[in-house]
Amino acid sequence: MANEVETYLIEKKIPFTAITLPVEDEELTEVPKDAEKIFKTLVLKGDKTGVVIALVPWQARLDYKKAAKATGNRKIGFPPMDFVLEHTGYVHGANTPIGIQMHHPEYTLLIDQSIKDYPSVIISSGELGHAVEIAVTDLLELLQSSVVDLLKV
Repeated sequence: MANEVETYLIEKKIPFTAITLPVEDEELTEVPKDAEKIFKTLVLKGDKTGVVIALVPWQARLDYKKAAKATGNRKIGFPPMDFVLEHTGYVHGANTPIGIQMHHPEYTLLIDQSIKDYPSVIISSGELGHAVEIAVTDLLELLQSSVVDLLKV
């Protein structure tokens, strides 16, 4: 049965592949074969703008200064998990840029520019262990967000 994000993609006629990831205690238990194209959804809190969502490669590290600059914040960081759940509706490990934007279009959403290196990426579909593979062009058109350099070098 399709979850909320998958149902939304079906309604929008956006092709995707549903993927089940091996997760235990909110962490991947084994590295999937396509791990390089997994992008994680980070929930941040800026000192001026409040909630900021960043989509970055799974193994990459976010550069806080770049994220703050891109959003007009002086400081930005990870808020407590209860803040994340309260403001996104998703538990740690299940945050999805599509679901968050569906419910909170007012949140600033940034995507790391490395996403353009892939024809498709794998992102969470809003439930632990569930993801979708979606064409980057479709995802960028759907999310209408800023694509910027967000990574630590």
